[in-house]
Amino acid sequence: MSIAAFGGALLLALAFLGGIRDVGAAAAARARAQAAADAAALAAAAESLPGFRGAPTAMARRFAQANGAVLLACVCEHGATAMQVEVEVDGVEARARAAVDPTRVLPDPTGDLHPVLRGAVDRLLTAAGGRVWLTSGYRSPEHQQRLWQQALVRYGDPETADDWVARPGDSMHEKGLAVDLGGDVEHAVHLIDAMNLPLWRPMSWEPWHFELAGSRG
Repeated sequence: MSIAAFGGALLLALAFLGGIRDVGAAAAARARAQAAADAAALAAAAESLPGFRGAPTAMARRFAQANGAVLLACVCEHGATAMQVEVEVDGVEARARAAVDPTRVLPDPTGDLHPVLRGAVDRLLTAAGGRVWLTSGYRSPEHQQRLWQQALVRYGDPETADDWVARPGDSMHEKGLAVDLGGDVEHAVHLIDAMNLPLWRPMSWEPWHFELAGSRG
């Protein structure tokens, strides 16, 4: 082989190796972006569950940033069972979708509810045809204590924790007079009004929380 031919072959080999490195770098960038998208979507889905702050978009942004990404979009309605996000890492975009089944990750909500409340909720869920579901109903004092302790750890301040989870002894859930609903909560409100059900929302910052009408009087 002549020196010229050898030199040409060497240049081709170096170019080929460079192409492999480029492909590898691109694959690594895509993997990083996808991992960040997956983490953001999962965090948003978890945040939408009752007992959390109810800010899935903010949580998606936090986890995206923790993975070196920028959150570009988040279809993240609180109370929904699925969240969809789009992120970008160093010019590479990725999308992810995460879904949760509240009945598998939350305690059985069908405990000792007040009979009138149980009847109203049963009618509501039947009319909703799967668009609305019960995620939390009666809670024992021990269960309420666990939730409040989790909120305290999460937010780091008792007064802030109180904004999202009542202290044991103060929760209407412990009296069987409150439920948390998941899914299309605004559709639930429409059905409650249309069917004149004895349910109301006493706390605007927790739109998923409903109580038996008149129970605070």
